Amino acid sequence: MNRRIKVIVADDERLIANNIAHRIEQTNAAFEVVARAGTGAEALELAREMLPDVVFSDIKMPEMDGIELISRLRALNPAILCVIVSGYNDFEYTRGAIRNSAVDYLLKPVNPDELKQLLGQLEATMLAREQQIVPRREASPAELVDNVLIYLRENYDKPIDFSAIADMQAISSSYLTRLFHDRVGTSPSKYLTDYRMSMARKLLVDSQLSVKEIAERVGYPDPFHFSKSFKNLFGVSPAQYREGKTEDGGVRN
Repeated sequence: MNRRIKVIVADDERLIANNIAHRIEQTNAAFEVVARAGTGAEALELAREMLPDVVFSDIKMPEMDGIELISRLRALNPAILCVIVSGYNDFEYTRGAIRNSAVDYLLKPVNPDELKQLLGQLEATMLAREQQIVPRREASPAELVDNVLIYLRENYDKPIDFSAIADMQAISSSYLTRLFHDRVGTSPSKYLTDYRMSMARKLLVDSQLSVKEIAERVGYPDPFHFSKSFKNLFGVSPAQYREGKTEDGGVRN
């Protein structure tokens, strides 16, 4: 991103709003909290004035709840990404948030790992929009897929949002997946996983980086998820692979 991602946090409990704002900025430096609102109505007015990229909103607030706020924000600017944050672990609220196009739903107290993962996804979405991954001009299916391949190879170490890539072209994710599979022989997500793992294998053999460091370098902020995915694909853990072992107990050539 050539600029920081602007965020508004809406929560009628000021201390909680300040805490969430602080956590966002401490977790990912790409985000800047430009305003805090105590009501949904205040958040909507601030959004009109400050044009945020993302709004984190509590569900239950005076004057206007979070569900209505999201609906109004979507009408104001469909590009605004909305996240519901609430202490109410209630399916109806969750369903309402999804129905009104919330990006995600976090429970209080906010889990640091979940927040980190979500911010990474939001950053990937904004990056995709800014870089215009695939040109908006009429492109052939082959050109479209080739451009996505280039993007994946250059950005495999970052969070990837395939929905954002498809949205930039005004096509559905399912259509992008079909085009990709027809040309490459696999889905975009499977290709990305395989490419990340191929880079991980090189780093395991050619570097002294720890498994955790390698996981982060190939786009896995959670080393446990990385190790599980690696073993599922190759039959051995990253540490075993580094030692030269293979799935059948032999030695890697």
